Amino acid sequence: MAALSLALAVLALVAGALPDPGLFVGLGLGVAAAGTGWVAWRRRGAPGGQRLVAAAGLGIAAIALALGGARYAVTLFAVSRLTALLSP
Repeated sequence: MAALSLALAVLALVAGALPDPGLFVGLGLGVAAAGTGWVAWRRRGAPGGQRLVAAAGLGIAAIALALGGARYAVTLFAVSRLTALLSP
């Protein structure tokens, strides 16, 4: 599950950089990576390496979510400004 978390987190970063639906796919993958990373990290019986990989996946997922949220906020701000500019 730790490797799955890391793979999902990397895919979230890649999808977040893609155009049109990539932002929402990236946000969804980031949430999935954060969830699986949290579950894998909380397993106390797992070896240290797996817990470290899960923590790395969780960290990368947090970065992907922050970047996706920032991109979404900038998009909303730009649309708002364009709407204000074009409305009479």
